Amino acid sequence: MRLAGVTLVLIGVMAVQAAAQGLPTRRGMAQAAPGLWIDAAATGAEIAAIRDRIAAASVKVAGRLGAAQPVEWWICTTRACDSANGMKARGITYGASLITLNANAGRDPGVYVHELTHATLHGALPLGGLFSTALPLWFDEGVAVILSGEPPAAAKKAACAKPQKGRLPQNAREFNRMAPNAKKALPVYTRSACAVRDWMAEGNRLRDLLPMLRAGRRLP
Repeated sequence: MRLAGVTLVLIGVMAVQAAAQGLPTRRGMAQAAPGLWIDAAATGAEIAAIRDRIAAASVKVAGRLGAAQPVEWWICTTRACDSANGMKARGITYGASLITLNANAGRDPGVYVHELTHATLHGALPLGGLFSTALPLWFDEGVAVILSGEPPAAAKKAACAKPQKGRLPQNAREFNRMAPNAKKALPVYTRSACAVRDWMAEGNRLRDLLPMLRAGRRLP
């Protein structure tokens, strides 16, 4: 579907979040640059900091995956903006086209990297991942956690010292059953990141992910 000039494709955990939050709006936002809409209440310093975080996230994702997906960003800096746009979730990635961040996430550099990692992986799939099963949700989340360090407790290598118990979610529906709230989501993020680390320990590289997805390979 198209919304305000952005093609929206819902895949992975962001489909769960989007279902809870609804389709995005950008009420009370102003265009700070092409592809960047920020809370109209943001100060000049806040806008500059947001642009720096986006640039740094792009560099980090490109450095680890070989490319960073060009996306549109809609970012709140105040609770009023969050409320006006229903932004309850910290960050949501809509396919390979759009990332929304609420006021809390907008100050956290790691969330920019986490969401941009999702968008970059989705961008390597046909139609941004619509109807694709090539990228299981747990793998998508595990890579995003490792690259971003978010959430921190799940990203640490030490979290994988003990055997991980529990299933890995293949899709949004399974994730939603396993993680109906943030507290229950953390073990799922941890299992996902540890499973990706196991995949890497077998000699696989994160930098090969985009070519593999573009070639039609199913991961892992």
